[in-house]
Amino acid sequence: MVQLEDPEQPLQWEILRSMVDDRVSQILEASGATEYSMYLTDSASNFRIKTATIVPYKGQRKTEKPVQWAAIRQHLIDNWNAEVIYGMEADDKLGIEQCAAIAEDMECGEQASEDVYNYTTVLCSRDKDLHMIPGWHYSWPAGKQPERLWFQDDTSAIRCFYRQLLTGDTTDNILGLYGVGAKSKLVGKIDELTEELDMFKVVYTAYTDRFGAYASQFMSENAALLWMLREEPIMENPAQEVYNRLEMELLAMETTDEQL
Repeated sequence: MVQLEDPEQPLQWEILRSMVDDRVSQILEASGATEYSMYLTDSASNFRIKTATIVPYKGQRKTEKPVQWAAIRQHLIDNWNAEVIYGMEADDKLGIEQCAAIAEDMECGEQASEDVYNYTTVLCSRDKDLHMIPGWHYSWPAGKQPERLWFQDDTSAIRCFYRQLLTGDTTDNILGLYGVGAKSKLVGKIDELTEELDMFKVVYTAYTDRFGAYASQFMSENAALLWMLREEPIMENPAQEVYNRLEMELLAMETTDEQL
């Protein structure tokens, strides 16, 4: 067990460890989990670090971790069986596991996709990036933000991704379109759409208006940084495959429209 001593640290390790254990237990109870998997990110091997060429991924964050962070991390590994994830982020692993479980649930019964209570997993996190993953979600209370348990359907989930492509993500230092906020008319258009290709077209047009011939370069990089994986990666930049497919579909659709 790693223990860090700091005379300015207001909480002793035994108190802090108890708080961590209570929080994990509370999450398991509130989510109704009978089994769980916990993941931690090995940030040094995250594929997004190499993917980011416009600005450094998470480049604005402080490199120093909070006091006792190493001890908490090791405690989760030793006592809660947390698994360290290499090559991607713990968030990606959560998305992969949730989507794999949903696919299995749908195979078990024809009504699984219609009855949300047939889904057997719940993704527990406070990270808004994971809202683009369908299925049950749970976030614990923190500050003024309340406890929440909700179901994210496929359409609502994919909308989250395209909204972020427009607004960017300041937390991870991912640039969207300057001046486009969560309440902008452009984001409002996404909220009105139900087909992913239509969402892609709106965002692609917005990037083209802003960046011209460089639109694909900027949008594809942002997409690769923002996309939470839904299956195990098979390439160095796993989100690029998703973007390439949608771009090809859009170009094919535009070619057909021109021919008509």
